[in-house]
Amino acid sequence: MRSRQNSAEEDAKDKKLTMETCSVPGVNHLQTYGRWAFAEFADVFEMRHDFEKEVEDRFNRMIVTAIGGT
Repeated sequence: MRSRQNSAEEDAKDKKLTMETCSVPGVNHLQTYGRWAFAEFADVFEMRHDFEKEVEDRFNRMIVTAIGGT
């Protein structure tokens, strides 16, 4: 029998995999709700910094793609 912690960890892994392989690609394929992305933030004390960094990184990639860079 799995412990509660292991069960919660497996649940989190399954949810992340579902978001990355089904939910986000599905929404993006529809092209009616904008462009979605998925990011996981685990450390409550670093969450704000991690979020700001993630948004900046993805924004910069979007700009490079829009101007025809790689």
